[in-house]
Amino acid sequence: MMRARRRPLALVVTFVGLAAMAGCASASSTLPAGAVKPGASPSVSYLDSVSEVPPAAQPASPRAASSPEGVNVAAFDALATQEAAAWARSPLAKAWRTGLVVLGTGSLASGPSGGFPSSAAKLAFVNGALVYTGPPPAGAPSGVVTWPDGSAMKVPVLSEARVFGELTGGRQCPGCATKPLAVTAARPTTMDVLTSRGTASVPAWAFTLKGVSTPVIQAAVGPGSYLTPYTYGSSAEKLAPLGPAFVGGGPVWPSADGRSLTVGVAGSPCDKAWGGLVAEVGGVVVVGGWMRNPNPDQACADVLELRRAAVRLAAPLGQRVVLDASTGRPVTLEPVSAAP
Repeated sequence: MMRARRRPLALVVTFVGLAAMAGCASASSTLPAGAVKPGASPSVSYLDSVSEVPPAAQPASPRAASSPEGVNVAAFDALATQEAAAWARSPLAKAWRTGLVVLGTGSLASGPSGGFPSSAAKLAFVNGALVYTGPPPAGAPSGVVTWPDGSAMKVPVLSEARVFGELTGGRQCPGCATKPLAVTAARPTTMDVLTSRGTASVPAWAFTLKGVSTPVIQAAVGPGSYLTPYTYGSSAEKLAPLGPAFVGGGPVWPSADGRSLTVGVAGSPCDKAWGGLVAEVGGVVVVGGWMRNPNPDQACADVLELRRAAVRLAAPLGQRVVLDASTGRPVTLEPVSAAP
């Protein structure tokens, strides 16, 4: 599909294959996480990267630039201050460091690692055509979530019947004729879930399906036991003053010393110049980016490509949270070892 004159205010993109959140750089910050000093002014910098190299091969080695055309840096500065203050007041900020924040609800369920023996069995599962034929489970999952650093928190757990009801509630193909799949056993277990504090072990139920070599595992934590980043964020109307070239930022790769970030920014194949924006406000780092198409009136493929832009910090990242300016939400921090 071809089109002309595309310039969204923000681009929100999920790229398959990107790892979910890992720990921040090892350097520590002297600023407490989530703190915003009254009257604090953000430190704003922007770097420009211009290249004809395809995005997958594009290194994050931009050269310094003047204020990027099409972006109101002062408006980015102001928005960063607002979002940092809003984050410090939010329930999610407290839970981010001390509670259970699940980065993606998809990680609360795991299909059989060995796959399904047939397309009919897979269709029955995704369509919720399951019948429990096994004995009652012995025991229940432990109501404790644990992290690799040894920290833990108690959570209420869902019963086997409640979790099984979630499995049978799927109706991805309501009109499809499916033969029910027998579930022959249920046992308490745990599963690894990606959270704001790293990978956590959470209580779960494992269900054995007839003819399927490995079990289906479903987390047993109730919806009220955890938060997700998607329950929080800024309204899109706040982005209008930033200008037509502005785009959101994320994921982020911190450098080994924590003094610079490589920010993922998304744009069209016709965008030939791009760069990153960063503002440091107290215990929060806000990132964004910009894209420039030198020929906006020409038709362009209607696809998104991820580019990378480097930004420098005035202080090591430490344990500060990184927010995407386009949403006000925390962004994915990729492992330092995976930095491009």
